[in-house]
Amino acid sequence: MFKSNTIITDNNTLKDFYNKCIKEKVLAIDTEFIRDNTYYPSLCLVQIAGENFSAAIDPLSGIEMQPIWDLLANETILKVFHSARQDIEIFLHLTGEIPKSIYDTQIAAMFCGLGDQVGYEKLVNKFLDISINKENQFTNWLQRPLTKNQLDYAISDVTHLIRIYYLISQLIKELKRDSWVEKETNHLTNKSLYITEPKTAWERIKIKQANRETLNYLKDLASWREIECKKRNIPRNRLIRDETLVNIAILKPYEINKLKKIRGISKNLSNDDYNQIIETLKHSRKCNSNQWPQINNTYKKQNIDKCCLELLRLLLTYCSDKSGLAQKLIADSEDLRDILYEPNENHKIFKGWRKEVFGNYVRLLLEGKLAFSIENKKIKKIKL
Repeated sequence: MFKSNTIITDNNTLKDFYNKCIKEKVLAIDTEFIRDNTYYPSLCLVQIAGENFSAAIDPLSGIEMQPIWDLLANETILKVFHSARQDIEIFLHLTGEIPKSIYDTQIAAMFCGLGDQVGYEKLVNKFLDISINKENQFTNWLQRPLTKNQLDYAISDVTHLIRIYYLISQLIKELKRDSWVEKETNHLTNKSLYITEPKTAWERIKIKQANRETLNYLKDLASWREIECKKRNIPRNRLIRDETLVNIAILKPYEINKLKKIRGISKNLSNDDYNQIIETLKHSRKCNSNQWPQINNTYKKQNIDKCCLELLRLLLTYCSDKSGLAQKLIADSEDLRDILYEPNENHKIFKGWRKEVFGNYVRLLLEGKLAFSIENKKIKKIKL
């Protein structure tokens, strides 16, 4: 029979646990994983708590995990996470599906005046007045057996989280921001957030003063690396680091001895790796220039007037303080550059709740109908 606050390593106990879980309306879920040496994260524990019970399921024990996947797919049970993206990525990789009906307390916290990307520890302290013991924070979760202290630490993540959910969701209701939280949480259900397609992998690599020809080589090199890392289940930088890929794309060496001399090239590459890189470069060279990647707006917006950008940032800070919403939730630096580069009514800040708390004031500022003054040592907004 299932005992609360334990580790589950056999199918019968998991079945008992599943039968308790499906009677709940809300479950708190967390995972422990390791991805230091792999492309895909290695799932080590799944912790789940209902209102009055909790347990950790050990996927390394050989247990049949289908009951857990069934829980995640059950739309009638709300699954509460904190900073859900990594957990969702793991479940998507293992099941091919994103959990149904989710709630992210980190997103909710950003609507409550608690700042950007609020850490779990801060949330526990704020809502439960509990300080988390960090002694087991850097546990190697792949090791077995786990100690009682390690299990208690892991399971406390969800026993605290289920309590926080009821408190923070009530606060969100009082602020009448339920629909806002729901809309932002829905972004987490987009599979493209978690899956890097080889042909678009280059877009995640930072490169200064890029030209279209260099980007063409980088696109193919990054695609090759992505495919190989997935195949070998190793981290990208374990094969070739981003900056080294950029160097190769710029220098375009077509001979192995020249390739080996490039700064940052790994000594762990095999002869087959070197040959594949050379062949990739030769393939890129044959590509017609009208098929090269376009220079995106990120590069075009580098010459945005800094004073104008700072004025928008001041308005963002003001609106954030007044609304109690985290700045990054409202808009980021790229959004502000977009606004200055090419104001567009279809931009997200001119839609929905963002329009109400920020977009309307941006429009006034751009039209010269808004100014700032200092009153009682605080910034005050003035309509002209």
